Amino acid sequence: MPREEGPRGDPGARRRAWVLGTLIALIGLAVGAVFGDRGLLNLVQKRQQIDELRQQIDTLRGENAQLASDVAALRTSPRAIERVAREQLGLARPDETVFLLHQPDASAH
Repeated sequence: MPREEGPRGDPGARRRAWVLGTLIALIGLAVGAVFGDRGLLNLVQKRQQIDELRQQIDTLRGENAQLASDVAALRTSPRAIERVAREQLGLARPDETVFLLHQPDASAH
């Protein structure tokens, strides 16, 4: 004998609807966990950014230490001042003869 439907509908159809709804909700949660604002892909990207920023910080700290050392040397060492005057300003002592050597341009060949 065929099964008679009650006033609430087919119990198998309700179960299928519940399973389908649950499956859709789980898929939505999984997609959000991977692709969402706080998802796995975003987390990996943020960790890469953190690593890059840490490297930049380390580089800048090294440059800062070198500059601090240069400043300290310029404040205390006459040789450091003379080096800067010669290299960057092109100055010489009064009794010195300066020879300027020009290298030919590599693009002129």
